[in-house]
Formats: sequence, structure tokens, C-alpha cells
Amino acid sequence: MEPSAKTPVNVEMVTKITQDGEKDEIRLSAKGSLVHKNEWVYVLFTEKLEEMGEVNTTLKIGDSEMLILRSGSVSMRQVYIYGQMTEGTYEMPFGKMATEVQTHHLAALWEDNGRSGRIQFGYDLKLQGEEAGRYDITIAIEEEK
Repeated sequence: MEPSAKTPVNVEMVTKITQDGEKDEIRLSAKGSLVHKNEWVYVLFTEKLEEMGEVNTTLKIGDSEMLILRSGSVSMRQVYIYGQMTEGTYEMPFGKMATEVQTHHLAALWEDNGRSGRIQFGYDLKLQGEEAGRYDITIAIEEEK
């Protein structure tokens, strides 16, 4: 695949949250683009959040780590590295919070010459030092045909 050529993709994201014994599931579908640059794969898409507006999301995926950047009505910067605790930030209209994640698993599998794939990762989240639950996320990326 050509370096830095943009591939139009459909993104399906499922987030499973376990918090205080309660389970919740959030689903998201978006159109976006996928770019290969050096050893990284970038997936860019826009989330439309109810009552909050649009959030531009960038996933930067490497062999053993991933960075999620979000900007718009919600801002976030968080690195996920398998087996490590990493710090980040989460900002909403009412304020900015410090985040810490302990990443339990992180895997990215690519097919169709890198134009489609599946990312799975899981982590425990702390917001402002307080336990905020276990998150298990699956992101399916399919080249738009």
C-alpha cells in the first residue's frame, strides 16, 4: 500500500464498560479514513455525540502501543501500552480531568493489504485518581467499497 495514501473506511466501535458490578455497552458507527505512515497506522473519523456535538478522533496504532486523540466538544489524549500504566487527560465543557489507564490487552490485526482491520484493547480507568471501571473496546475498520 502506498505510504500516506488515504483509504476511505467504515469504523464500527463497541465499548463494553464494567463499573461497580454494572455492565454497559456503547456502539458507534462512523465513516473515516485510514493512512499508513512509517510504522504507524492512523484511523481518523468524526463521532457525533448526542447533546454535545462532533468530536474528531484520531487513532495512532503501532505494534505495541496506541494513542487516541479526540478534539471538539470533548478533548482527550491517552496512550495505551500493553502491561503499563499511562497518564492522559479528558476534557469536557465543565472541566479537565487527569486519567490513568492500566492496559490489559492490545492487539491490532490487519488484512486486505492493511486497508481493513480489527483493534481490540482493554484497560482499567482512573479519573482524578478514582476507579472508573474496566473498559473493553473492539474497533472494526472496513475499507469502503
